[in-house]
Amino acid sequence: MKKAKHQIIQFSRNYESYSYRLTTKVVAKMLHGLFLFKKRKCEILAGATTFFALLSFCPAMLLFISLIGFLTGDVAGAKSIVLNTVNENIPSLAPWILKSISAIVDQQLHTTKSSNIFNILFLGYSLVGLISALMYGIRTIAGSRASGGYLVEDAKSFLIGTFMAGFFGFLFISSNEVLFKAVFFSGSSELPSIARTIFNFQILPIISSVIFFTAFYKFSSGKKISLANALLGACSFVALFILGKSGHWIYVQTSKQDLAHNYGNFSSMVMAVVWIYYLVCSFFYGASLSNIEKENVFSIVETKEVANEGPDGPPAIPDEEELFKTVS
Repeated sequence: MKKAKHQIIQFSRNYESYSYRLTTKVVAKMLHGLFLFKKRKCEILAGATTFFALLSFCPAMLLFISLIGFLTGDVAGAKSIVLNTVNENIPSLAPWILKSISAIVDQQLHTTKSSNIFNILFLGYSLVGLISALMYGIRTIAGSRASGGYLVEDAKSFLIGTFMAGFFGFLFISSNEVLFKAVFFSGSSELPSIARTIFNFQILPIISSVIFFTAFYKFSSGKKISLANALLGACSFVALFILGKSGHWIYVQTSKQDLAHNYGNFSSMVMAVVWIYYLVCSFFYGASLSNIEKENVFSIVETKEVANEGPDGPPAIPDEEELFKTVS
């Protein structure tokens, strides 16, 4: 009896010790990621990428409407699905903005003839600027240089954009009940209870997002990234997205009235831009976490004391590469 009690106590202590070490390790990596985020000026990179995201917003919607319309043969239904998804994922989007977007889309998509392979490829190429901005930001964080000429880089961006478009298409399917039922349970009149639970808790979008961005962080930086760091970056990005979307009520309670007073009817547009900027910052923070090495980001550099300086004066200040060289 005493032996069993001793084993239980020992297991409890080991569990607490392991939990403590794991927690401190994760928190330390998150802080290191934040310092790397600031060191690489990712807030400026996020601002530039937000500009490309705004320019690519309408082409991206037309791309997904064309793609869904091409697969289903119903452009009107595809437009409704995409607009509803946009409304659900951009907090506090004013109805007049959604109507304006719908009018722009209607001018481009009159018939199913616009949903062809050529149009899909053209709209996909229009997103190369956004993908290139994301790739440039990740390579800047990783400290690696792009290899190849302009054509090679455009081809890489187009290929990555194709995979990303396919991933977002899967997100549309897994987060929209009509598409989810049509693709996975087309023969059933209603969703089974297990499928209903999976859909309501958005399990498929969360798991697929973690897997996709883990692979994206691991293979897009141009340097060797450990799977654990890439997974940590992907989980952090997905968690920040869920946290931002779930914590939107804080904005509603604290700043909505002041923002509406300052910007009037454009307050919703301002909030949408801030939301996109927040998502891009979260994406680059995840990239910063994935590029954290085993050693510290800011290591202590051992230098001679001023009191022991030689006849030539105090020791020279090391350059940036020497300052941030890790100490084994």
